[in-house]
Amino acid sequence: MAHTLKNIKERLANKIKVIFQDKSLDFDNKDIVINGVDYFLCRNVISTIPEMVAVEQRSQSEEDIWNYNTFQLCMRDQKKALYFGLRQDDQLIGFIGCRVNASMTRMRIMRLSVLPYPDREKVAVTLVNTLFDKAAETGVRSVFVQVRTGQERLGEFYRNIGFKKAETAKNSELNNEVIEYQFLVSEK
Repeated sequence: MAHTLKNIKERLANKIKVIFQDKSLDFDNKDIVINGVDYFLCRNVISTIPEMVAVEQRSQSEEDIWNYNTFQLCMRDQKKALYFGLRQDDQLIGFIGCRVNASMTRMRIMRLSVLPYPDREKVAVTLVNTLFDKAAETGVRSVFVQVRTGQERLGEFYRNIGFKKAETAKNSELNNEVIEYQFLVSEK
């Protein structure tokens, strides 16, 4: 009996490996065009953090800026975290970052920052749509994002690209309300 149970465990472990081996947060860098302007879409890595902090400083309110240590902490696990950005003339102009759960069925947008820029909203939409494509490719069923009350424009941005309000909760760290939005990538 024990021998049979051992065989079942091994087979199950092998099936789990097969199921998850194709799911990856690998990211293929590529050239893209938005409104006739050339950009380079590429994965951000630890060495990109100073540029990401600089984008934060120019695009976020002072109390929302992430620092080097926060990015380093959020980006350290390449199997669960993906950060990528758009570059124009070798300068980072915007980026998005996410984390996935262990089964890679849920993705959470951790950060979206775009420099004050003429095509700022189109750049942001391109980053989010690229994230949706990656989510679909890896089998993620839903993408979540949290927006604090008082960030009406950000909430409107996410609603305009297809996110639906999922819930409202109290954030104990900041002692304010947070609205969670969800985008269904797949109904499976």
